[in-house]
Amino acid sequence: MFTRGGGEYAVPGERVRVVDTIGAGDTVNAALLHGLAERGALSGKGMDALGAEGWTGLLGFAARAAAVTCSRAGAEPPYAHELEQRGV
Repeated sequence: MFTRGGGEYAVPGERVRVVDTIGAGDTVNAALLHGLAERGALSGKGMDALGAEGWTGLLGFAARAAAVTCSRAGAEPPYAHELEQRGV
């Protein structure tokens, strides 16, 4: 991820037994939007305030969400409560 302030952030993917990759990209986008909303960072100013720890936490959340989707048949993204149960 590249930010408008020049930040560059990346996290490793989650290792899962892949059943189906349909919906993984959509899940990443949905998880990023959900995470930004939860952090009050849906504005440019809010995103600028995230910093390295905020961005890596958010990207890790999105990677874990996509991993759950890939572990299921069909486009079945996780609900937020499922990620909370997984320690996300």
